[in-house]
Parts: sequence; structure tokens; C-alpha cells
Amino acid sequence: MTSFSFRPLRSFFAATVLALAAAAPAAAQDIVIGEGQSASWGQFYVADSQKLWEKQGLNPKAVTFPSGRLVLDALVGGGVAIGTAAETPVVFAALNGLPVRIIGTLNRHEPFDVVTSKDITSIAGLKGKKVGYSQGTNAHYYLLKALESAGLKLSDVTAVSLTPSDFVTSLDNGALDAFVWTEPHISKALSVGGGRFHALKTPGLYFGYSAIITLQSTIDEKPELVTKALKALIEADKVVKTDPEAAIAIVSEKIKLSPETTKGFWDRFNFQVALDKPQLVADLKTQAQWAIDNKLVRPDAAIPDFDKVVVDAPLRAAQGE
Repeated sequence: MTSFSFRPLRSFFAATVLALAAAAPAAAQDIVIGEGQSASWGQFYVADSQKLWEKQGLNPKAVTFPSGRLVLDALVGGGVAIGTAAETPVVFAALNGLPVRIIGTLNRHEPFDVVTSKDITSIAGLKGKKVGYSQGTNAHYYLLKALESAGLKLSDVTAVSLTPSDFVTSLDNGALDAFVWTEPHISKALSVGGGRFHALKTPGLYFGYSAIITLQSTIDEKPELVTKALKALIEADKVVKTDPEAAIAIVSEKIKLSPETTKGFWDRFNFQVALDKPQLVADLKTQAQWAIDNKLVRPDAAIPDFDKVVVDAPLRAAQGE
């Protein structure tokens, strides 16, 4: 009797399965992205519009929040995997022992003006006025620095913490005398005010960071996802630099302003996906000390180890270093 071996057939089928598996595209990784509503997050908006997340093998769901602090809250709560925030909410998170990490910055610029009625002609003129801000954000930090520059303290004004989406309406209806925030709210207030409002500028007073944030657990458990997201933002950064008209159109649609208005303040930003860790760590320490000195955190709070808060390895990996 002739015996028949299935081994060659099995080998053939095994090789075929392996070949098909190698040829099939890898399944896209799901990622929920938290985005603050500000022109300073331009690279995120470009990555959304031009499907740069998808090109890196991600399946994105972008969720918009009124501020970066609210993005951070969602990040800590597990609602988003990566997002946008200024540096100040990260300082407060670190002071409270939360494992939020900065893995890159999108730009460093002067984001804030004080928007107020035209009869208030200086920061000193805010004394006794109702000033809107968002507690725990870099606007909070900026407001105190602006008041100090005019010899005032927070107790010299009526500081009203609001959701940023309420600033323009509250100024327009008289519930506020002024507010501190970024674009597009500055331009929107000047537009709806019918000439009643103007922006008080304070050149050189404060330079803020537009940061890319995630959790330490995400860096540890999903390093490939983090690298892909950063690669998408690097590609978006190239679009911002090489085709600013396209970037302005994308950002304008996102923040609901005309391209002409957005173009008018575009030079305010210094778009660059980067991470100057020594400078950022130093600035975070300065703000942490400010928060402690002003009793904005629990009495036993100490300066955190910001070398662990700023993590540069993911960006270096995304840049191919």
C-alpha cells in the first residue's frame, strides 16, 4: 500500500497563509483625539482635514473642547488618548500627582490680549472691574502677571471664571468688563462689539506653549500609537509651513472665522512641532512655584519632577532619531 503524507500540503497552506497575512494591511488603531478650540492648535486641525492620522494607520475620532484644560480633564478621565493643552493645566495636574505628560509642542507664542471696552485704556484701568478668565489655565497665570505689571492683585478686580465660549457674549451683554483669552475669541469680540471693544496688548509679558499631551500609561502601553500620532502632526506641520493659505482655510473653518480674519493674526503663531525640554521644564517649575506661592494648590504640594512630566523619547522616535 502506498502511504500519502499531508506534510507537503500543510507546508504549502502554511506558507500561503503567511504570505496573505503579510500582504494584508494592518488594522488601523483606534484613537480618540481631544482638541481645544483655538487657532494655536492648527496642526491638529490640518491632520484632521487632510486625513494625516489615517495615513499613519490610525482610525481617529476628534472631539472638540472649549479649552485645553477640559481636554486634559478628559484625558485623565480616559475619554481621549492624546490631546492639546497649554502648559499651565499640566502644571496643576503634576502638582496633584496626575500622570499627564507633554510629548511635544506645536508653537510657543504670546497668546493673550485683554479684551475690554475702549474706555479702559490700560491694565491699571481694570481695577474694580469684572474680568473673565478660565481658572487653572495659562490665562489664569497670564492674568495675574498682567495685573502685577500694573501694580494690581487679583483681589483688585472681580475675577470671574467662565467657560471660554461664554466670554464674548458676557462682554457684549455687560456681564463682564473685560476678558483674557486667545484667538478666535479676541477677533469675535471685536467684531460683535460694533467698535465698542479693543484689545490691550502686553508685549513680552508672557510666552505660552501649545502642548501635545498624553498619559504615561499610553506612552508605556501604546508606544506605536503615540509615535504614529506624532508623525501625523509632523506632516501637518509641514503643510502649515509650505501651504499657509490651505492651513488658514482649514483653521478658519474649525474656529468659525473668515480666512481674512484668521490671516490677520496668523503671524502671531510660531508653528513648529518640537520639544525644547530644558526650557519647558524650567518654565513649568516657575509656574509651579507661582501656584504654590499664590496658594492655588493644597498646602503640602511640592515642586514635581518635571523631567518626568516632559517626555521627549516619543517625538525623537517619530522624527526617526
